[in-house]
Amino acid sequence: MATDHRGAEVEIFGERYTLRSGDAPEYLQRVAEYVDGKFRELVKQSPSLMPSKVAVLVSVNIADELFKQSEEVRRREQEALAR
Repeated sequence: MATDHRGAEVEIFGERYTLRSGDAPEYLQRVAEYVDGKFRELVKQSPSLMPSKVAVLVSVNIADELFKQSEEVRRREQEALAR
């Protein structure tokens, strides 16, 4: 079975990337805009950080968001099962 690998040209923190995925290009653009916003937010708070450190900190911040949301979903599922 062939996988549909659509792509989207996006810009993150001034760099152009081609993202390929089975997801719609509009979705990939939204994801890139979210990541770009996180980069810009962090640089605004700490303008002297090297780009590589910004990338690591943004990755950790996004992973933190993901973990917290996953825990919240798990908690709500457990609450729903307990009813």
